[in-house]
Amino acid sequence: MVRKIVKRISKGTRFNQIYLQKNEGLGFETGKNVIIMPLEEAIEEEPSIFEYNVKLESLKKEIIKEIFKCVNEEGDSDNIIITGSFLNKGFNFEDIDIVIVNPSKIDEYSLKYMIEERIGADTHLILIESESLNRGIRRDPLFRLMTERFVATKRTIFRKERDTNYKLLDIHLLRNKNLIEGYDLLNIRQRKKLLRDFVSIKLFSENKEVTIKSIEKETEKIFGKEIVERIFFHGDKKQEFMKKLKDEFNRVEKRILYNAAKQT
Repeated sequence: MVRKIVKRISKGTRFNQIYLQKNEGLGFETGKNVIIMPLEEAIEEEPSIFEYNVKLESLKKEIIKEIFKCVNEEGDSDNIIITGSFLNKGFNFEDIDIVIVNPSKIDEYSLKYMIEERIGADTHLILIESESLNRGIRRDPLFRLMTERFVATKRTIFRKERDTNYKLLDIHLLRNKNLIEGYDLLNIRQRKKLLRDFVSIKLFSENKEVTIKSIEKETEKIFGKEIVERIFFHGDKKQEFMKKLKDEFNRVEKRILYNAAKQT
């Protein structure tokens, strides 16, 4: 273990000096070479963590601190945001969603490799300018959901005015059709994500707020809590679930296409 002593430099007549008392001199014998540097530079600053609508376990905090360090080593940014399923309680997540706002001198592939080597988990990097992020929050229900619960290096409040773009919603809806057409090929996590995204799009198209709680409430309203749980974990209610999903999908699609035509 390297021995360290904190001392103040005193002003001498010819030389500024640092004095050690004899009982402090263990490891600092006369004639030994030492390094002198400002204390502020010797102490590595811990990355700050701002939690919004989430309370992290200590181990996840350490993982996030390591992610923040990696990003700062790679380049500069205005903020680093962690979001997604990683913030759920426990360690049942597929990857870690990392949003880097206003990145500078950051190589996405190099950074992804560095983070995954250090923390041993897959990552999904989003490098984005603040203007694009704010525009996404105004227009995109998936962006709104992403910023409903997050951890960041800097305290930030996102403004959530609406600028509904029905053509964008239509594109998102087409992707969610995979839940119907490729249901049997998807695992439980993929089904849950597509269902969550579909309900997010539905709520946004109805001019309702998109939050984790509102999505859960709307999902239970459409499908019933028991059906959702059993279809994902047991599969004995598949036909009933799929019929409700197709009917709701057609209603949402019709509304979005109607409004998209009016926006042209």
